[in-house]
Amino acid sequence: MSISSNDGLLVCAIDFGTTFSGYAYSMKTDFEDDPLKISLPDWKAPSSIQISEKTPTTLLMDGDQNFVAFGYEAESKYAELAEEDEHLDYYYFRRFKMVLYNKLRKEVTRLTMETKIKDITEKKEILAMDIFSHSIEFLKKHMLDTARRKGLGVRESEINWVLTVPAMWSDPAKQFMSKAAEKAGIPRTRLILALEPEAASIYCRLLPLTKLEGSNDIGVFKPGSKYLVLDAGGGTVDITVHKVRNDGSLEELEKASGGDWGGTCVDMTFKQTLMDVVGELYVEEYCLKFTGDYIELLRDFEMKKRKKTNVPQSKVTMKIPATFSEWFEEHENANIIEITKNSKYGKSMKWEGDKLRITQALFDSYFQPACAGIIDHVSDILQRPKVKGTSTILMVGGFSESPILQARLRHVFPLPEYRVVVPIDAGLAVLKGAVLFGHNPRIISARIAKYAYGVASFQLFDPKIHEKEKKVNIHGKDYCSDIFHVHVKKGATLFIDDAQLKRTYEPNRDDQTEIDLEIYISELDNPPKYVTDPGCQHLGTVTVKIPDGKTSKAREVSVQLIFGGTEIRVVAKSVATGNVITAEFNLLEGRNESY
Repeated sequence: MSISSNDGLLVCAIDFGTTFSGYAYSMKTDFEDDPLKISLPDWKAPSSIQISEKTPTTLLMDGDQNFVAFGYEAESKYAELAEEDEHLDYYYFRRFKMVLYNKLRKEVTRLTMETKIKDITEKKEILAMDIFSHSIEFLKKHMLDTARRKGLGVRESEINWVLTVPAMWSDPAKQFMSKAAEKAGIPRTRLILALEPEAASIYCRLLPLTKLEGSNDIGVFKPGSKYLVLDAGGGTVDITVHKVRNDGSLEELEKASGGDWGGTCVDMTFKQTLMDVVGELYVEEYCLKFTGDYIELLRDFEMKKRKKTNVPQSKVTMKIPATFSEWFEEHENANIIEITKNSKYGKSMKWEGDKLRITQALFDSYFQPACAGIIDHVSDILQRPKVKGTSTILMVGGFSESPILQARLRHVFPLPEYRVVVPIDAGLAVLKGAVLFGHNPRIISARIAKYAYGVASFQLFDPKIHEKEKKVNIHGKDYCSDIFHVHVKKGATLFIDDAQLKRTYEPNRDDQTEIDLEIYISELDNPPKYVTDPGCQHLGTVTVKIPDGKTSKAREVSVQLIFGGTEIRVVAKSVATGNVITAEFNLLEGRNESY
């Protein structure tokens, strides 16, 4: 369900990221006077180092699976428990949004309400729905506390909520996040999803040129202009192309796509270096035994990833907790300095007390896999017919703050043919843009269909075109079953309020109380003939309640499916009375198929 931009006194957007999460908000009156007047909470970081204006995506639950803490507090609490050896019964989850992405991409079982995620020990697991809903509920309560403390004068019922999701996520994943928000106490009528690159694009269009590094041309966002949005987050990189329409709204020219080339890809490459030196088992055991120190190590690395310097340097100095080398020598009965000297990194890294000095070349190499994936994908997109002539690359997301990533992009896509534009607060562009989207959801007027969408249907059997195995007899007539009745073609332009499926149905039996429509998708450029064809997957079921009536005509229903929003919507009405009737689109249960 969509919310009206005129409904509600305050919009709060929750940006659920792989590495960091947070929220931002603005009053409706402030939005009307100054759209960029957006407020952020103050997160109490435990150290003087403030990496982000958000809090870590980290959740701690007790042995009974009750919520304990989220963010910085969860990190600190778990580190304390680990030091006292009291952490074994607890569940500790970090960067679990990426785990969900991996499940969607790799596992043979599709995402359902029963999907589980393992904690940091890899031995215990909890329902993913509970993990996400607890996290969203924490951010929601933090916002309500902020509203009370600041005396904003709004009731909870007057707040509209926006939840960010990657644009390339599947429809079931988006519904999963909506369900998690509902379970966290956010009414469905007060919630919309914002696609992350779209939100960032909305925000950047309003920024003055002084806040857009790499741009001195006011025509970047003028009507008719096209630009590629590169949303590089902690886990994934989400890419799309937008065109500014004459009315100022945005039209998507290329369907969202991307991959797991975010900041955590760099982290994993760095972690692999440590494993190459001291062994994979040691690093994993150290992570569990000295969790607090391990968190500090990753924080310091995160700072180095984002640090800008105008002074050429031959070495990058990493602060490594003393426990790392001390426990290694105790655990492995070996000297870490000598082990490093004799490794393949002997000339590239050196231990000095609690410091690890790494050559700039080795440090830069940590970025190679992520940069290569991003550059190859951007190059491919820029060659596609619909986006040819696009010269502006807009970099947003926390990983876009990396000077190394920026430099690589500017080297491969140089002036004057291309402009790589980076807002000063690239890491907050999605969050602040989601607030703006909540005030005006119609700012995105058209999107591109990632799949072909169809409904499993029957046709009168024709032996010349239909397979005999598909023939079924219904009420004395021969029909062909499993027809993929196309309602949306892959790559089609979808406008937000246009219904792509409009059809009326009447019950076949007097005792029938509902109608089920089986929706299928296909990633193939040419839609399949049958829903059982290769490349065709079951998406979900639309269940429509049939109204009471004495005749079939009186019980007839009209069904509309709208695919152009951030989520698929279904609207059902009684044909006889025009009354809206109950209809549900279920994407998270049912058939056990790959998605």
